[in-house]
Amino acid sequence: MDAARGARYMVARSRRVRQMLRRNWLRLPRLVRFMVVHTANGMVLGCLFLFVLIWLDFAGLARLLAQDESGLATFVLFFQTALTFGAVSMGVAVMHLGED
Repeated sequence: MDAARGARYMVARSRRVRQMLRRNWLRLPRLVRFMVVHTANGMVLGCLFLFVLIWLDFAGLARLLAQDESGLATFVLFFQTALTFGAVSMGVAVMHLGED
């Protein structure tokens, strides 16, 4: 009985959290939401692109990253690639604003 009550509580709590997040998201100005969505899409594409490069071991990238024990090189590479692709995606989206 306690497990069922705890599960119902967690479901209700997660529903309230989702509603709160949605309300806060919709409260943002449309332009801010537009830029956040396009930046996030570009960052995901950048990470996917980098995953493919590492998986294919393009120019020995996977071997180089495997030699780094701290993981700092991998973090910096993913961060910079995601940042670049996110900025490009946002820029392209802004430049196409008037072309609908």
